[in-house]
Amino acid sequence: MSMRMENRQAPHGEDNFHTPSSAKRPHRGVWRWIFLAGAAVMLLGGMALWFIDEPLRAYAERQLNSHIAGYTFHIGSLDFHPIGLSIDLQNVTVVRDANPDPPLAHVAEWQASVHWEALLSGRLVSDHTINRPVIHLTRPLNAREIKDPPTQKESWQAALFAVYPLQINQLSIKDGDVTYRENAASDPIRLTNIQVRAENIRNVRSKPLQYPSRLQVDAEVAGGGRVNVDGHVDFFAEPSMGVDADVTLHEINLANLLPLTAQRQIQLTQGSLTTTGHVEFAPAAQEVRLTSLTLHDVKADFVHAARTKQREQQTAQQVTRGAAKVANHPTLLLRIDQGKIERSEFGFVNQATTPSYRMFISGTELELENWSNQLSEGTARVRIAGMLMGSGMTKMTGAFRPEGESPDFDLSVKILKTPVKTLNQLLRAYGGIDATRGLFSVFSEVSVKNGTVNGYLKPLFKDVTVYDPGQDRDKGMLNQIYEKTINALASILKNAPRDEVATKTDLSGTVENPQASTWELVLTLFQNAFFDAVLPGLEGKVKHDG
Repeated sequence: MSMRMENRQAPHGEDNFHTPSSAKRPHRGVWRWIFLAGAAVMLLGGMALWFIDEPLRAYAERQLNSHIAGYTFHIGSLDFHPIGLSIDLQNVTVVRDANPDPPLAHVAEWQASVHWEALLSGRLVSDHTINRPVIHLTRPLNAREIKDPPTQKESWQAALFAVYPLQINQLSIKDGDVTYRENAASDPIRLTNIQVRAENIRNVRSKPLQYPSRLQVDAEVAGGGRVNVDGHVDFFAEPSMGVDADVTLHEINLANLLPLTAQRQIQLTQGSLTTTGHVEFAPAAQEVRLTSLTLHDVKADFVHAARTKQREQQTAQQVTRGAAKVANHPTLLLRIDQGKIERSEFGFVNQATTPSYRMFISGTELELENWSNQLSEGTARVRIAGMLMGSGMTKMTGAFRPEGESPDFDLSVKILKTPVKTLNQLLRAYGGIDATRGLFSVFSEVSVKNGTVNGYLKPLFKDVTVYDPGQDRDKGMLNQIYEKTINALASILKNAPRDEVATKTDLSGTVENPQASTWELVLTLFQNAFFDAVLPGLEGKVKHDG
């Protein structure tokens, strides 16, 4: 009985033990085949994509290079993702054919994807993300390209249409870097950490002065400061894109601009710039309107030398031509509503004399209102206060009207009680003398209108002594005689009751060069008057070196 029961149970036990084991074997085999098949599909898909990626990369590269002359595009690699309808480009480089080093631009990664929902409705819409682009600009190369651009088969806008016919919903640029050099050897001026967001970039022509795309830009200035742009843009306007945006520059460190200013003999060693305004730049209209402009703690010198004379003349001519070109231009508006300069020092260094000298105004405070290139904008007013040579109280007020056929302004200048010995560098350079004591003041009023100059310059010397036996006993005999002669001349001209020596120079006449800019004329008037009136009796000694 028990044997039969064991015999009955054994098969039952075998069924319970072996049946599951035998059932699992085919189950595991199925999964093994599924895995192998999936791997094969992935491998084949990958190989297929490799064969797709390289032809796509080469095609895109050929298309770009066939439509744009003077530049060569190179795409390092391309990854196509068919499920997401996206493409990743790596190491995209653009070089100037004539000057390939450094590359004009390099993009580490460029991602582009198509919107599925738009595609289903029959529209071609994409998003783009550009990571870590680097752009190199050099002024001589840029100027050459503007003057003599490469012959294009078609505009870059048309080329872009042909290469990429999709609407771009959103374009993002992350961590960009732009480097600008005045020449190949100069230090760079850099914008870093550039973040750009643009929306609705349509590959269709817009009407003039319409800007369909939203644009936001944020960047850091290497060495200090930020740049913000918020507005709209027409990327496909011809011959260049149109921009209509608010612009803010915040606490820009002006010392970083030294490579730029040094080329124009301006040694800009410190200072900060903050400005807010609006810019519209398009083929049909250009407007730069600054609601506020503030410079503070600036220290800058204009350095003149005999070797730079020709360059200065060329710069002055360029400025003059530029001023004439923009004055009352029908499609150009330049305007500063409010401008300020605070706690600043500006100097003039003359290295063309022996010895050289430096004249400067410290503690400069300037207020500017309503400056513009358009006569219809009204009169600009300027007020300046400072200390000549750090001690002589200086005040200037002016009214400047946009130039028509010639400069048009009224100017009043007062320089009070400057110690004459602070001018010794100048006196040694042009008169060969020193002053030991005395005070120097200047009063001037000038009006220029319709090509006619009316005004005067009156310097005043009080208690001036240029020879001191104790100080000058070691000087040569001829120099002592010369300084004694100057003292004698001062005694003759002296107004005895006030112990003052005063001369007056008439500035009235006609403008010899009506094409001269306003500031060129102001400097010429006061330079000539200074040597005629401030240094009377020294004409035989003055040497105008440059």
